[in-house]
Amino acid sequence: MIKKLLSTFLFTTTTILATAQCTGDVSCLPANAAYGVCPDSTTGLKHGVVNVPYVETVSMKVPATTDAFGIPGGTVVDIVINSVEGLEPNLTYQCTPSNCTFPGNSTGCALITGTPTQIWDKPIIVKITAHVTIFGSPQSVNRDLTGYRCVVTTPTGIESLGALKFDVGQNTPNPFNGKSEIRFSSVNNENIDFKVYNMLGAVIYNTTFKAEKGSNVINLDGNSFAPGMYIYSVANSAQAITKRMIVSR
Repeated sequence: MIKKLLSTFLFTTTTILATAQCTGDVSCLPANAAYGVCPDSTTGLKHGVVNVPYVETVSMKVPATTDAFGIPGGTVVDIVINSVEGLEPNLTYQCTPSNCTFPGNSTGCALITGTPTQIWDKPIIVKITAHVTIFGSPQSVNRDLTGYRCVVTTPTGIESLGALKFDVGQNTPNPFNGKSEIRFSSVNNENIDFKVYNMLGAVIYNTTFKAEKGSNVINLDGNSFAPGMYIYSVANSAQAITKRMIVSR
């Protein structure tokens, strides 16, 4: 959890338009939270669309003590974002403050902007240096923080799926309040398990059907789910692929 929170914080701080600024908004966190990020890595960053301008704001509350790192008795001087890897090449970031140095016990934000030009789905790796003081001794800690993905789909929302492997696309439209569909590819005629989980990890929908070799479609009815965020899983006998979806009203 700490790793996800810090990775979220780092990622948020790393993405701001060169000429724009943002205001940190951590209202999604509990009132007594010592640190955290909005949105968190479970919610994730919104998906981009090829050739459509993209803007995403990420806000963070920076921890005051090294308890957030599992090290009691120290204080956080600042956390510096050195680089962010995995963004679609046409998406850029700039921190506020511009030097990407966030003092301990502060609130900050970052803005990701640009116009993506290609389908993209890669994990984001944020490389940071945390400057801390432990029992009066200054120390530097370098870490790679993960937990987010950068996803860009086609204008129709249909991803280019690998024809030679088991692959699952993002449901489209997403969010949705009526019908949505999930496209996936299968290398064989085989049984596929489809499950939907709520954010507590409980299975709220489960079905099995026969997939054909090649392209397949799962049709969803939003009226079957209460508004909110869900995780869906498409699995064959060898692997399961999960993605997030949002049902709105």
